[in-house]
Amino acid sequence: MKAALVAALGLLAPSDALLRFGCAKSSVQRLDPLVNPGVNPSPHLHQIIGGNSFNISMSPESHDLVKLSTCTSCQFSEDLVSQAKH
Repeated sequence: MKAALVAALGLLAPSDALLRFGCAKSSVQRLDPLVNPGVNPSPHLHQIIGGNSFNISMSPESHDLVKLSTCTSCQFSEDLVSQAKH
C-alpha cells in the first residue's frame, strides 16, 4: 500500500527528467525523416547523434538504424547506472 502511494505521488510531481546517453553531437541539421520525410530542409532543427546511417530518405517503418550503421557517436556501458546529478 505504501509503495503504491509513493508511486502515485511520483506521477503527480513535476519533473524535468530525461534519458541521457553519452553521445557526441555529429551535426545540427534541418532534417526530420519522421515528421517531414523527404523534405530538405525541414522547418525545424535537430541535433544528430548516434548511428551514421541517419539520412533524409530513411523510412521509419523499415530503416533499422542500429543494423545499418557502421559507427556511432554514442558510448554505452554494459550496465545502466543511475546517477542523480541535477
